Amino acid sequence: MIKMFSAFTEEIDDVDAAVSEILKQLDLKHSLMKNTVGILHCYHEFIDSGVIKALSEKLSFDIIGITVPYIRLTGNASSMGLMINILTSDDVNFLTGISDPIDIGGGNIAQVTEKLCSGISAGLSSENKKPPMLMAFGPFLHILKINADEFVNNISRCFPDIPVFGAFSFSEEIDYSKCYFLYNGKSYESVAGLIAFTGNINPSFLTMSVPEKNIIGELATVTKSTGNIMHTINGMSVEDYAISIGLIGKKGDLIKLYSTPVIARLDDGSTIVRVCIGGDEQGGAVMGGHVPEGAKIGFTMLEFADTVSTSEEISKKTLEILNGRNIIIYTCMARLEFLGTNQREMEAKTICDILGNSTCFYIAYAGGEIFPYKLPNGKFVNHLQNFSIIVCLL
Repeated sequence: MIKMFSAFTEEIDDVDAAVSEILKQLDLKHSLMKNTVGILHCYHEFIDSGVIKALSEKLSFDIIGITVPYIRLTGNASSMGLMINILTSDDVNFLTGISDPIDIGGGNIAQVTEKLCSGISAGLSSENKKPPMLMAFGPFLHILKINADEFVNNISRCFPDIPVFGAFSFSEEIDYSKCYFLYNGKSYESVAGLIAFTGNINPSFLTMSVPEKNIIGELATVTKSTGNIMHTINGMSVEDYAISIGLIGKKGDLIKLYSTPVIARLDDGSTIVRVCIGGDEQGGAVMGGHVPEGAKIGFTMLEFADTVSTSEEISKKTLEILNGRNIIIYTCMARLEFLGTNQREMEAKTICDILGNSTCFYIAYAGGEIFPYKLPNGKFVNHLQNFSIIVCLL
């Protein structure tokens, strides 16, 4: 069994006051069990002010996390806040590790990820070589000119059929700078990390993106793609296909599909969600992750109510299977942007209103979500997601 509890502050400049406020909320003397790990999410200015370093020095366990643009838990929410979520247990172990720096362009990402996973594996006991789940965290890999799918796929190759749940950092800086991975008081722009869970744990996972009814027309087939660039759909350029279904009016308009969610069903029965980032100037579309050839895809059209309705639905499904567990929620930054300035808190508020005081939970918005799909054969396959809410119950 895992006990989870949290602390929150918006005090950036006064380090002593911030640390004191957090420690008072945590009450560690009376709260900790045998094994503990901390998961941290915060606004990037907590790094420069020294709060992250000072907090880590006061805690006796590993702290891992990312910088994010919005956090929420019961009673508190902020775009410029810090929350630390403590997971502690007598019968669950938490093993953490961080990678070597990842090169721009990802030339060494396979080696770096394999070394990270080997270090985690070496730290597991002989009876726990297959952990029930992993959590993964990383910087916003787009800055490093890397498709985050590569990181996720490499972990999956090292730990086959093990669910991986997690998120990538994000900031609202215009150049996407100040996206950091955090570990034990330090911040990194090109380093990733893992938590391996072993022992008495039975996690469940849920995800939702857009309602099925919002798919435009029939599903089509990706007939040519390279990484995160879709070249052709049903034998037509993506641009021509988008014109044919009325998504855009003329050539050169693919940029108008920025952040449009695309649902892709894969041969193994899993589903991925991608957002369109723009055109490649050759009739193809640049997507927020890999879209393999042969995938059955559907572009979607959304309204404000559609985003809120999926938040309601996944929250109710979470309560149905809660069974006394804790809840970790990541939701895509693209969803926050879609809601607009005046309604940006509506999704998180909706989730909080439904979950209420049922259990301990937290919500963080991220620059990409890592979700484990359970296939019909019972095995797990891990995917990068866009425009999605992902939930872990543990």
